[in-house]
Amino acid sequence: MHRSTTIWIATLAAALAAAAPATGQTPKTNIYRYVLDVDAPEPAGLVALDLAGAHVLRGSAPKPISATIVHQSVPNAGWTTGAAVDIVPYFFLGGGARRLPDYRANSVAGRLTRVITKTALSVAAGSDPAAAGSLLGALGIRTTFHDPHDPVLNSRLPEQVDSALRAHGIDPGDASVEDVARLGVDLGPLFADATRRMRARGDIQVSAGWGLAGRLRGAALDGDSTERFRHTLWLTGQHSLDGRLDLLVTWQVRSLGRDDAAIRLGAGLQRKSTPADYRIELYYDRATRRLHPGASVEVRALPGVSAVASLVSDAPIGARGRSYARAGLMLRYYATSRP
Repeated sequence: MHRSTTIWIATLAAALAAAAPATGQTPKTNIYRYVLDVDAPEPAGLVALDLAGAHVLRGSAPKPISATIVHQSVPNAGWTTGAAVDIVPYFFLGGGARRLPDYRANSVAGRLTRVITKTALSVAAGSDPAAAGSLLGALGIRTTFHDPHDPVLNSRLPEQVDSALRAHGIDPGDASVEDVARLGVDLGPLFADATRRMRARGDIQVSAGWGLAGRLRGAALDGDSTERFRHTLWLTGQHSLDGRLDLLVTWQVRSLGRDDAAIRLGAGLQRKSTPADYRIELYYDRATRRLHPGASVEVRALPGVSAVASLVSDAPIGARGRSYARAGLMLRYYATSRP
């Protein structure tokens, strides 16, 4: 486990260094000013723990930081409670100050930078109903390779925001300012228009993730307490059919490299509305040789805050021919621009 985690962190650190902004005269802006309040993806750590409340996952880009609490039913064992924290290292290290021509460039460095800005690390833990005094723990990483809904890349939102600020006598040049909502200018119509334009583009958002999960005896993580860690790998795409309807497709391998490895392939539809998002899914589990349906409703209570209720058909890892229903409740916070 330690070797795999070290390799991921070392690779990310090297990529961060390689994508450092080049010297130039173009003023910098902060790309994290323009995080739209749509489609927060499932935490990678909860996906690894199989507590994400869905098996067909979103392909959207991660938010700079998010925190999630989940409460999910377990057959013959009551309920399990878990939590996850996801953070984009590029955001955490202050990498949001970028020159727009550099960020938008189709060079290797430009493309690499965009991938790094959409790479999130995830840490998750949950109570283990099968073993009193133990926790389930997980580490995960998730990245978005292709994001046609990036408003910094594919819209004039940064320039429009700068123009609106200047019209009110405010200098937008301070790239350290991440929250433009605090500057006292109503930018809501600009962000709403950018959201509509990005979804109207269609095209496919493509993301991938990896997670490592296992049981922690005595709620402690050390060389003698970890048991039977499982790797999970997934690739997911999200295609906007129109401004309100998305097609989701996910390929997932659980227990990668083990005898009880299971492949899951599924598709789903997401219907978006102003107060809530509605999702249905159907996936095939090669281990059970069955189709498993699921549904969820995500209600946005406040900007950056949502609540999710889900009901999915599932099967324990390594099971043959068995399935059961799992109900779940989830509360999420994620950083987003709030004009």
